Amino acid sequence: MTIGKLLVERLGAAEPAAESPLVLADASHSVELVFFDRDRYSVTLSELNLGAAIGAPADARAYLSAAAAAVARRLSFLEEQLAVWELDGSEGLAQLRSSPPQHEGDELTYWEVTLWADQPHAQLARYRWAPGMAERERMAYPATFALIGRMAEALAEALAE
Repeated sequence: MTIGKLLVERLGAAEPAAESPLVLADASHSVELVFFDRDRYSVTLSELNLGAAIGAPADARAYLSAAAAAVARRLSFLEEQLAVWELDGSEGLAQLRSSPPQHEGDELTYWEVTLWADQPHAQLARYRWAPGMAERERMAYPATFALIGRMAEALAEALAE
C-alpha cells in the first residue's frame, strides 16, 4: 500500500476526536499531518511533512533541482502552479511557491513546499501575507482525506525520482 493510501486509510479509521499531529510510517516513508477540525471525510490542514527513507544524495544541488521539478509537476492539481523560489545546494534546501500567488486585493495566499536534501524530506503548507503584517501566517486549508493522500503521494514520488 502506498503512503498516500495508508494516510487516507488511517484518517478514515481515526476517532472523530483524533489528536493532531497524525504520524505514521511505512518501510520507505514517514508522514506527519498537522491538522484540526476533523470530520468524517476531511480535515483542516495546517502542514504536511513527508520524509523518504533514502540516504543523503551525493550532489545536493542536482537532487534538489530534480526533486523541485518533480514536485512542481506532480502537485499541478493545486490552485496555483508551483515554481522554484529558492534553491541552495550548499544549504541543502529548495523552496517552491505558488506562481503567481492568489491575490485578493493586497492580500496574497500561496502554497509553499520546502525540500531538504540532508535526509530527503518535504513540508507543504499554505500561507497568507498582506501589507502591514510583520510576518506571513500559515493558513488553515480544508482538505478531503483523498486530497491529502494525493498530496502525500505526489511528494513521496517527487522525493524518490
